[in-house]
Amino acid sequence: MAAGSPPPWDELLTGWDELLAGPFNIHLVTTHNSVLLAAMRDTLNLTDREFHHMMRADHFRLTRNLDELGITYSSLAKALVPDHRRREIALLFDSAVASLGSNGFYGIDVAEAWIAGLPRPRKGVPVNSILRGDILHDSADEVQAAMDKSVVYQQPFSVIHPSQVYCVYVTNLSKEQADTLTASAAGHPAYVGHADCTDRSALKELLGLSLVNSGLRVGDMILEGVAEEGGTPNGAGLPFEVLGFTPTAVIDSLFLPFLGYRINSHLTGQNSEDNCLALATLNPDAAYLESPDIWMTPGRYGYLQDGKHRDSVEQAGLLHLNQPALEVAVSKLVAQGHLYNLRLDAYGNLLYTALVDVEVEDGQYRTFTIGLRFNPEDKRVELTTFF
Repeated sequence: MAAGSPPPWDELLTGWDELLAGPFNIHLVTTHNSVLLAAMRDTLNLTDREFHHMMRADHFRLTRNLDELGITYSSLAKALVPDHRRREIALLFDSAVASLGSNGFYGIDVAEAWIAGLPRPRKGVPVNSILRGDILHDSADEVQAAMDKSVVYQQPFSVIHPSQVYCVYVTNLSKEQADTLTASAAGHPAYVGHADCTDRSALKELLGLSLVNSGLRVGDMILEGVAEEGGTPNGAGLPFEVLGFTPTAVIDSLFLPFLGYRINSHLTGQNSEDNCLALATLNPDAAYLESPDIWMTPGRYGYLQDGKHRDSVEQAGLLHLNQPALEVAVSKLVAQGHLYNLRLDAYGNLLYTALVDVEVEDGQYRTFTIGLRFNPEDKRVELTTFF
């Protein structure tokens, strides 16, 4: 089945004022699996304002399409925005073993083992992002070292070539759901082991560079991007339907920017394109502001020192800093992080959050969420929260 095909974005709306005046909340904007957004902006020579209009209209189209499927866009937040309280699990398979009896179709060969372990609806509608692919970066020795630090091995494994390691990555899992998923995958002879990638690690960084979005699981549906209107989902031929799931198509131009999961690993310098386009989506005056000089009021600084945010600031090792030094430190962190929850609230505030990794102990990192407010009049960014 496929989401309906509304008219082009410039014909969809009764007027820009109607769309732009109301509150909105866009969970994320990403170019992780596609150069589509940047290519469209450059090819059509769009101004920042035109790009902003296009993105807001496309998000409106996506929301309408999801409504036709009985899905509210807001319900997808947990699958799209990382949460350190929920598990991200990488299942690792030896593609050489899986290829032996499948003529090289190792992705199909191992599919039943992990699809059968996906969470089943109990209360509400569970949502999970699913990414798949081979490890494509670094040498065999570097991949082996990264795996040895993170993987709970089912069997001994030596990396001959990085692409020998096939991975399925599932987000937004409880501990019980993660245990069920890994137990199901462990029944396949090619299963090597699993890694908890909730927190930063060398393996997570490799997977962030290598894996592509396979789908977004919403209840018993698997949403997948397709290249053309009316395209057939599940082109890989995975056994979703046999195992109780319905592949459902969403056009790539809507799926990839708004529904594609981005593994939030520490990739300084590789987040600038995402952040630039995300900020242009928030407000045209915010484009190219991915490294702002963040400020805070004296009252906000005092609140971070003594209020409910104090514990987080202390855990991040920033509590001893005076206000100017804290503003500089937070500015550097935000420039390295990824942006989420782009929104215009009912009071006219343009808000967003940055997820950043901070080393809290030797080799141990914690993810913090920094709340920010953009002022289009002076193009400054104010810190509002630190969790």
